[in-house]
Amino acid sequence: MRLFHTRVWLICVCLLSCWWPPEMQAQQKKQLPNIILILVDDAGYADFSFMSNRLIATPNIDRIANEGARFTNAYMTCSVCSPSRAGILTGVNQARFGHVYNYVRGVTYNIPADSFGLPLSQRLVGDYLKPLGYTTGMVGKWHEGLSAQFRPDKRGFDYWWGFLWGASNYLTGKAKEVQEDGVAIPADSIPYMTDAISNQALGFIERNQHAPFFLYVSFNAVHAPMEAEPAALDKFKGKFADKGRVAKAAMTWNLDENVGRILQKLDTLHLLENTLIIFTNDNGGQTLSFSDNYPLRGKKGDLYEGGLRVPMAMMWKGKVQPGLVYNGPVTSLDFLPTFLAAANTDARQYPMLEGINLLPFVNAAKRKAPLFNRSLYWYIGLDRGAVRSGDWKLVCYPGQPPALYRLSTDIGETTELSAQYPAKAKQLFRLYSKWQQSLPTPSWIPQLEKDRNEIQ
Repeated sequence: MRLFHTRVWLICVCLLSCWWPPEMQAQQKKQLPNIILILVDDAGYADFSFMSNRLIATPNIDRIANEGARFTNAYMTCSVCSPSRAGILTGVNQARFGHVYNYVRGVTYNIPADSFGLPLSQRLVGDYLKPLGYTTGMVGKWHEGLSAQFRPDKRGFDYWWGFLWGASNYLTGKAKEVQEDGVAIPADSIPYMTDAISNQALGFIERNQHAPFFLYVSFNAVHAPMEAEPAALDKFKGKFADKGRVAKAAMTWNLDENVGRILQKLDTLHLLENTLIIFTNDNGGQTLSFSDNYPLRGKKGDLYEGGLRVPMAMMWKGKVQPGLVYNGPVTSLDFLPTFLAAANTDARQYPMLEGINLLPFVNAAKRKAPLFNRSLYWYIGLDRGAVRSGDWKLVCYPGQPPALYRLSTDIGETTELSAQYPAKAKQLFRLYSKWQQSLPTPSWIPQLEKDRNEIQ
């Protein structure tokens, strides 16, 4: 009789499993969080209101910081677009595999254009997450290779929609060279680009809501050209003395609205509770396109803080403490180890990854003390580089003595201290020199000296 009851129970369980709706089965199996990386382009350190009030209110972007953590010492691994994104996607400082220079239209390099791209020997974020059960997608700006072998579908992404070069027109019907999974999209079917990227992000989330996904939302806003929609421009006319800042405000407002659309979609689908979100910028603000890096020195392309330090926020309900301000130095190399940790995988099994898991430092339940004693390195070509070790930073430009700054008391790098602290300057120079000398030759170099400076 007991055996009979056992068999009946097993049959009932099997029948119930067959009857249970597929989406419920998938949700039952889903233990891993969704992961979304929202990357914006060339924005200023002071251009989002979770960082300052110098431009406009950005309530949707602020929500990520307010319901999660804000990082005050966040860095990219380069001060220009393509190399910094290479560091994000690989978890390896891109100078270690020769990805030092940007590549832009109109510049002649020492290799053909179809050879630009992340080395095929490098694993990208999707290559780590797909074997763990993630569906992966990227929408927007790629800037990591033009030929088929370098495109997102060959580099760990199940779906992609976007453009391969580093910039695009924004206005409705004007965005050219946009593709979806390698198929060209007619320009006249594409709305304002920031809206279009968000549309594709929403579609990806909708299609993949029943299983864990990783989504790389790579906005080109607020990169040049300065093209805002007329209705958005009208909101800010007369509010800034400089017309460029009016355009920046309008483009930033639209960006914030679209970040809000993504958060609202997650809310509607009841996914926000189980989604890790990082919001940040790909390099320091481009002041030529009216970004504001206050109180930092420098801009995009520089080794000063204004070229390297970026706004950053992280949100994961129940895992990241709401309203936390994290002051320890972090780097975009930390993203991939953090994603792996969220997926219950220890990044230390991948010795090539250079970052750390950030979750123990922002965890709502048990938080480690901020990690200040880190050494971070930068090399941007032409004998230009920097190192930060603890509070101290050494900046090396050719033809100039290395410049030493103490960031804890001088975030604006206004006072050079190598004469006062010569031992510290020598220590950091030895650290930097040893690291820089271990790097390979850059994979491509602009042929003309003027271009090497301009593309930065």
